[in-house]
Amino acid sequence: MKVNNPEKRLNQFWGLVDQKHVEVIAKKIVGKNVLDMGSGLGTTTKQLTDKGFNCIGFDYDSESVEYCKKVYPDCKFVVANAEHLPYDDNCFDTIILRDALHHFYCEGDFEKIAKEMVRVSKNNARIIFFDPNVNFMIKTLRKISAHKDVECKFETAMEIMKKLGAVNIEHRFNTIYSLQLSGGYVGVNFTPNVKFIQKMILSSERFFESIFNKIGLGRYLCWRYIITGDLKK
Repeated sequence: MKVNNPEKRLNQFWGLVDQKHVEVIAKKIVGKNVLDMGSGLGTTTKQLTDKGFNCIGFDYDSESVEYCKKVYPDCKFVVANAEHLPYDDNCFDTIILRDALHHFYCEGDFEKIAKEMVRVSKNNARIIFFDPNVNFMIKTLRKISAHKDVECKFETAMEIMKKLGAVNIEHRFNTIYSLQLSGGYVGVNFTPNVKFIQKMILSSERFFESIFNKIGLGRYLCWRYIITGDLKK
């Protein structure tokens, strides 16, 4: 996805939503050595690096990597193919696929990618999937906005985690209305650039996320899922 002036969107409400997503991911990380697979515009790698993790972001798109190196010069970004990762065996404590699993699963040779993920992971490494929770609402709004994207449904992602050999698999659903109100990188931002209002929106969203997860509505009303598992090698 080509984005013009992403830093401008990050200075609006989307920036806080983006931070919220990374905070959710960061709480699930184990160890210090982290691989951010499909790092895109680099905010996950940047925020995790700032938190003290030894995080490496890679992407197949060289333009995205060059952008990240320019904007975040203190972070580690490389151009790489997920089917042939340029790392030794047993390198990483945590591997993150943020909004990337559906691309790897549908657009690459996922059998090779999965083998590479396991190879570069340490024993007991944490795998984290944070991906669009494809449901009726998302499908409907994508149709209205003519937005097309490949899909990896929650149930499919759970099966993938099991096939990787992960144990202690956990999941939770995230994001109800903040992403839509922010517009992300390319949509319409409906939220005034007032931090107090933005923080109130996120605070209320966290409250409703908790309720929806407790009563089993997250799968149907939330826009992201997070799945974690620990590899046994």
